[in-house]
Amino acid sequence: MQSYKKIKTGSIILASILAAYCAQAQAFNQAQTRADTDLREAIETLSQVRQQIEKEKLPLSIKIATLEAEVIEVRRERDRLLTQRDSRTLNLDNLRGRVSSLRDQQNFIVNRLNEFIGEFEARIDLSEIPFYMEQLEQAKLVQDDVDVSQQQKRLKQIELVEAAIERIDAALGGQRYEGKAMTPSGKLEAGTFLSLGPQVYFASQLSESAGIVEREANNPDAVVASGFTQKQTEAIQAVAQNGTGQLPLDPTLGKALKKAKVRKSLIGHIQDGGVVGYCIIALGGLSLLLALFKIREVASFQTAKPTVVDEVLNALIEGDEAKARTTAKSVPGVCSQMLLVGIERVNERREIIEELLFQKILEVRPNLERFLAFLALSAAAAPLMGLLGTVIGMIKTFQLITIYGTGDPKGLASGISEALVTTEFGLIVAIPILVVHGLLSRMARQKIGQLEQVAISFVNGIHGIQNKDS
Repeated sequence: MQSYKKIKTGSIILASILAAYCAQAQAFNQAQTRADTDLREAIETLSQVRQQIEKEKLPLSIKIATLEAEVIEVRRERDRLLTQRDSRTLNLDNLRGRVSSLRDQQNFIVNRLNEFIGEFEARIDLSEIPFYMEQLEQAKLVQDDVDVSQQQKRLKQIELVEAAIERIDAALGGQRYEGKAMTPSGKLEAGTFLSLGPQVYFASQLSESAGIVEREANNPDAVVASGFTQKQTEAIQAVAQNGTGQLPLDPTLGKALKKAKVRKSLIGHIQDGGVVGYCIIALGGLSLLLALFKIREVASFQTAKPTVVDEVLNALIEGDEAKARTTAKSVPGVCSQMLLVGIERVNERREIIEELLFQKILEVRPNLERFLAFLALSAAAAPLMGLLGTVIGMIKTFQLITIYGTGDPKGLASGISEALVTTEFGLIVAIPILVVHGLLSRMARQKIGQLEQVAISFVNGIHGIQNKDS
């Protein structure tokens, strides 16, 4: 019974397993079938897609190639435009630089033209002003007129420049024209002007006055310079009348004549120094007299030659004191006294003889050196006195500047020049005195050295005689 149950149970289980397997196999087959179907459908779809891709691939490739070519062309165009833009930017910068340069040149030319108007008026001779007055006035008027265009201003200025060029051409070739000028006699006379380069001459028709025309401050008329010889005056008159001849040339353009006018005589120059200048000159004169006296005194001072000292010593060695005295007396000046003192004290000790001889040197030394200190003091004091005079003169000049101002540079320069006169006098006096003082000091030292040499030679000789006797 139990076995039957077991078989029955096993059969049931086996049947269940088989049923389950069959069901699973059936489900698997169904799934496989569906998968095969899906796969076939997918393959068909893929094939269709591939066909569609193959069909659309060529047009797209052509379109892509076309687009790529268009991109390349656009890039090239862009690069060309960028290059063109950079080139135009560079050209624009260059143009801006040229415009700025041209503007600076224009401003420079305008400023030079404006300056030329004043310079031309100042440079032309007073006798030529009537010929250029109209053009000058027009150029001045349009220069300050705001209603006149810049082009019109430039045209008027250029006309004046052209007139100046024509003037230069005419002046280089020489020209004559009539006018009036102030003669050296102080009269305003009519005559003929002769223009030759930068030099203008004038020959009076009323008198024989003639000369170079010069410009003076605060004088609207042309002034004829003085200082010409009769021959030069006649030459200028001949050229003015005949149109040909030789003219005296002045390379300085009248400056030499002006300098000759202001050149003062020696007395006038000394008077400019004032009281201090007179004191310096007096000091220099006194120093000069003392220097001449001192030179004569030192030059006439004589000393003994070494041979004379040897003769005196030889006479003492021989015991002939009389001969020694006679030889010593033949020597002029203080050397004779020194030798005589030494002969009298020949038996004394060396120290005593040395003191006696050097005492004689000390007695004569002040005579040789007198007035040398005064000369040294004069050489030092003269420049200081000159500086004092200069300071006084500068104080006066600045006082005048305080009152009248600096409107007249010539007057200011004249005052300063006069103030420096004392400094000039001080240096003129001090330098020669300093040289003479050095020369006299050296001569005096030489004379004293010669005296000392005589004394030492004599003392050494006496010492040798004393040692020989002992």
